[in-house]
Amino acid sequence: MRYITEQELRDAFSKGVPAHYEVPREARLTPAARQYLIDNRLYRQPASGESGPIRTASTIKPEHMTNLDATRLVAKTHPRIALRGKLDSLEADILLVQTTAAERGDAALLAPLQDALVLTRRILAAEVTGKALGEWTLNGMSPEQVHAASHNPKQYGFGGHVMPDAAQGVAAAQLNRLRTAARETELAAAAAFCDAEGVCARVDLLLALNRLSSYFYVLQLEAIRRREG
Repeated sequence: MRYITEQELRDAFSKGVPAHYEVPREARLTPAARQYLIDNRLYRQPASGESGPIRTASTIKPEHMTNLDATRLVAKTHPRIALRGKLDSLEADILLVQTTAAERGDAALLAPLQDALVLTRRILAAEVTGKALGEWTLNGMSPEQVHAASHNPKQYGFGGHVMPDAAQGVAAAQLNRLRTAARETELAAAAAFCDAEGVCARVDLLLALNRLSSYFYVLQLEAIRRREG
């Protein structure tokens, strides 16, 4: 079933609103599209000699479907919708860690987490709009620097790689959780944009999510170093 959206109608009428408009028999209108037709006084007129009620199209969007973009409805199980859910969860997790850091007076985490939050929101916006993500940094670090710090921590003043441990404290444990959440979101992006041969349509988004997980690991190392004094 194809759904006609308000944006599709606006695009179709960009050169002028027609005197009449017929909804194709195989299509339905979204509620916004129906209202747009009503506002423009567009009603299907019966053909000459036609009798009986005029056919009306359903304007109820099924609960199992949602908007992929301005013109397409898809099932909520669509991989890109699943990715948006993961990005939404990641944003919520970052906000929670940021809030608890503020409450315990851990000011050193606030600005670095804000950078992660901003990038997560930019990734979501780029996915929805289809626009390129563009350049970004995390706490002043380029994507290459984030990668280097997470893979060679000793060169950046850390003691080396660590395994998560309760003795490392709450901040390190929370940052480790953000690391895993970012990794899960990256996998959702791969499912949404990469084919069976490994060709990816949105390498920019996958790179950013990969670096976000590395960034949270670097912040985890910094939290451990601050705790050990």
